[in-house]
Amino acid sequence: MREYYYEMVYILRPTMSDEETNAAIEKVNSYVERYGGEVLKVDKWGKRQLAYPINDYDKGFYVLEYIRTNDRNFVRNMENFFRINEDVIRFLLFRLKPSEVKELKAKLESKEEKVEVATNENKGEA
Repeated sequence: MREYYYEMVYILRPTMSDEETNAAIEKVNSYVERYGGEVLKVDKWGKRQLAYPINDYDKGFYVLEYIRTNDRNFVRNMENFFRINEDVIRFLLFRLKPSEVKELKAKLESKEEKVEVATNENKGEA
């Protein structure tokens, strides 16, 4: 089967508390897994000014995620989920080009190596 890599950006309502925001992100991630995807990286950008008001909101909480999946219906399922989710005010989901996939894999591998080195150093200190 072919693997598909996606970049997903969504904006959450700015009126949510930190706990509600984290719960909403976990809910999105659970649906990613439910629809056959794997979350590779989550990058919380935080509250930012919107270019134009959306649903009377001037700001929004931005989240960027990288996803890997084998399911061809993944995009359709996630778009349907985002449309009915009241916490998400905007979303964008698109497939990465092969060159972008190589860059993403390289970044993820370098971060894993850094984490392994840090944990080994911490074990040596204890």
